[in-house]
Amino acid sequence: TELTGVTGYSLMYLQTAPDITDAQVEAIRQTVGDTVAFEDQRGQSTSNTYLAFVVCLYTFLGVIALITILNIVNNISMSVTVRTKQYGAMRAAGMSVRQVIKMIVAEALTYTVLGCVAGCAAGLAVSRMLYASIITTHFPYMVWRVPVLPLMLILLFALLATVAALYGPAKR
Repeated sequence: TELTGVTGYSLMYLQTAPDITDAQVEAIRQTVGDTVAFEDQRGQSTSNTYLAFVVCLYTFLGVIALITILNIVNNISMSVTVRTKQYGAMRAAGMSVRQVIKMIVAEALTYTVLGCVAGCAAGLAVSRMLYASIITTHFPYMVWRVPVLPLMLILLFALLATVAALYGPAKR
């Protein structure tokens, strides 16, 4: 109350230094009085529970990334299969094999780049929402950060999937 001027708290968390003594905790307990429930959770560890939440969330993201990779491979393969006659007509009109492959690569990279931009934007929004609703509600001291490493891995896998997906259709 002295710090903020606000009274009537329904819940208050105090984070102390790791070397706080039992006497100091007892002094805090006496300061708040008997009218509030006081819990000393210094012995509790939340790291395993937090780790379980993180593993579940990133596993979910990994499944989404795998679906994305398979979708990229399927889209490129189907696109080339559908346009086989068009590619044949272009070759008959004087287009080289290299130019046809460049056209397939440009289409595949367009799919990949646009998919990654849209997927990362939507994924970051969902990630933050899930983090706020699952992690922050149980661990209010945790702060969401942009998952840079997982994003880089997803982008790398999408690029590798695009390169792998180009191999078969380019040979056709």
